Amino acid sequence: MAIEWNDSLFLSHDLLDDDHREMAALINKLYLCVNENFGKDSVAAAARQLLRFSLAHFSHEKGLMGQYNYPDMAAHLSEHKTLVDELQGLIAIVESEGGPVRFETVDFLDDWFAAHLKDADARFAAFLAKEARETATGDRAG
Repeated sequence: MAIEWNDSLFLSHDLLDDDHREMAALINKLYLCVNENFGKDSVAAAARQLLRFSLAHFSHEKGLMGQYNYPDMAAHLSEHKTLVDELQGLIAIVESEGGPVRFETVDFLDDWFAAHLKDADARFAAFLAKEARETATGDRAG
């Protein structure tokens, strides 16, 4: 199922929200390629584009986590690895098989994206907001 971007997906962190909107668009592009039977080359290209963007976004998040000593960093990065592994597996399957790609093959994306965004990313955005408030008011614990 394609991702419908709505207010419930906003984390009130502009950089993360912009990246997440782009990621949702790339997931939707991959769904379109599968749903409209664009062929394995188009599906593989869309999956590779999503993987490249995801890796860049995850690197950005990892940098922020390290910068602010995010306490849930290991668990969060483990979730990122899950998506990367799934996308790499999808790309390998698409590139090695000659038939059409089934919609179920990419169905994991919607579930992963929604769950990760509303749980792990929401906690991370709240952590960043708290850090920003503490820095602005000088209340940061030493």
